[in-house]
Amino acid sequence: MNIYEELEKVTGREGFVSFVHRLAGDLENNSDKWANVTLKDYLLSIASWVEDGAPEREEKERRVPEAAFSSGRDVEWERLAFLLFAASRYE
Repeated sequence: MNIYEELEKVTGREGFVSFVHRLAGDLENNSDKWANVTLKDYLLSIASWVEDGAPEREEKERRVPEAAFSSGRDVEWERLAFLLFAASRYE
């Protein structure tokens, strides 16, 4: 199963955790398909992607699953920021 198919299956906490593990494996096994392989580049890409308002454009261009953008509620930006912070300190 490819990473886009895995993304489509994410629902809830367990699905998110499973996807993050799968994403790490995808980086290890398919780094040639990744545009940002260093942590610095990856984090800067996240910031740029959000800053540029790319979700709608990305959905159309790369066929990102509609479910990623159609939850009917706003993204919880504070939780995502804390998640990125916690991951930088958690062992």
